[in-house]
Amino acid sequence: MDAAQAQAAANMTPEQAKEMMESLSPEEREAVEAQQEKMRKGMADLGHMVTKLAPSKEDPDAVVPQHKVIVALASAPGMNAMGVDEAELLGPTMDADKAKEALSNLEDKLEEIGAIPKDSLNDLSECHWRNAVLLYWHLHKASQEEFAATLPGEIDHFRGGANQLSTSLLIKCQMAMPQQRWVQVTLAVARLSALVANALHSHEDDGELGRMRDILSGDGLVYPKLSLRASARPRESNAEEVTAGQHVVVAIELEREHASAMSSGAAPPCNNPQGIYEAYWLYVEGIKPQGTPNSLIVAKPVVVQDVSLDVVKADAVFQSPPHPGTYQLRVHITSTSVTGINLSKDVSFTVVEDDVPDLE
Repeated sequence: MDAAQAQAAANMTPEQAKEMMESLSPEEREAVEAQQEKMRKGMADLGHMVTKLAPSKEDPDAVVPQHKVIVALASAPGMNAMGVDEAELLGPTMDADKAKEALSNLEDKLEEIGAIPKDSLNDLSECHWRNAVLLYWHLHKASQEEFAATLPGEIDHFRGGANQLSTSLLIKCQMAMPQQRWVQVTLAVARLSALVANALHSHEDDGELGRMRDILSGDGLVYPKLSLRASARPRESNAEEVTAGQHVVVAIELEREHASAMSSGAAPPCNNPQGIYEAYWLYVEGIKPQGTPNSLIVAKPVVVQDVSLDVVKADAVFQSPPHPGTYQLRVHITSTSVTGINLSKDVSFTVVEDDVPDLE
């Protein structure tokens, strides 16, 4: 039984579910129960992330710190899958006391280099503290090769485990957070996703951007050099103003200034079956009056399947507000797979009343 069938079973009445389960073979029943348990755990993780990352009422449009997202990940129920028992966590070659000592030394080093805000993990449980230290280490290991050589091998093994579990949860959050219409939370999840995917710790640091270029070069790609143009207009006409109730289209043009560096010769092999070389997220933010939270209006992927294209175009469509006035938007382009891609552009559109008289 696949996930869709398991989901259908989960939505049945208790009587229907019992009847369906009784009709299955023991093997099929076990598979359904395992799939439903996986879905329940996934929902618990997403519920946890939504609760932990919900914007404050006092400042709902504040930028969400990376530390806040990391702690939310570290304390998610699914992250406990690595095991609460330190002996189980780090294997038979390392006892619990040595494990805690190694992790404490690692935390001290990360605080020393300014990776972790000092004492910011003190209030976490031992399990969540461990997860947070491992996640931070995943982001900083590449820039701390000398210190990495001093750590027991078990630490790196479970850094990989923390990376695997957090990556899975971040992918789910990339889909779930836009549904909450939270702009800054959605952007924070996207930015951390790119860092975790590449084991890098910064979108701005020159050394980290150099490592990102090396990663792309290994796939035969060059680092994207992008510029963004955007406009908002009525979907159904060339007029400058939008009639109340009409659809608005936000048209973006993403200029790929690096296309010339990739257009000579054959395209490099693509590492995914969809033929996608570059993938970005287009987010459209509605700017609200002071005191009202901004809202995420559209979240849409923008992909590049032809590396020779100088410009990639995309449209985001939504229904205009019902009331006349001038409305402000902010268009964002970011990436969950390449660091340093953070573009934005402000645009506006004007809504006018529909002056066509009603038929009598």
